[in-house]
Amino acid sequence: MNNALVPLVRTLDLNTRLFLNALDGVDDSVATSRPNESTNHIAFIACHLVEARHYLGNTVGHESSSPFKALEGARGIDDIQEFPTVDEIRSAWKVISERLSSHLATLGDADLEKELERPFPIEAGNTTLAAITFLIEHDSFHIGQLGFLRRFFGLDALKYS
Repeated sequence: MNNALVPLVRTLDLNTRLFLNALDGVDDSVATSRPNESTNHIAFIACHLVEARHYLGNTVGHESSSPFKALEGARGIDDIQEFPTVDEIRSAWKVISERLSSHLATLGDADLEKELERPFPIEAGNTTLAAITFLIEHDSFHIGQLGFLRRFFGLDALKYS
């Protein structure tokens, strides 16, 4: 594996586990409950993360299509009428995460230095490496939100193990 990717793939794999831990004990009712009308729910954030991993896959040359067609074109939570179940979200996460982790391990220097049309808000943000870095941090940000929502609904704190 490219040395620049070692800590990133380790973080990606940690986030894979933390996401699953964040959904542990969450049923479909809790997953689609919102603390208020200005807040997203667990299902929305979780689906967004699955979508983001597919986006990352496509960005790094791994053809990937999200299974959540009902979310296509949605600009926010209120645009979506029906969400996948927690089990469907968990399953989709596992599939894309395993494929993405394996694919990232195959990338070389030329792949990482490739310039992208869309820059990311990070130093040297127009490279594939910047996209990988930003989107893995994006995972971390939203997994933190899932942890907060767990506590809001009376579930145990998010665990690392």
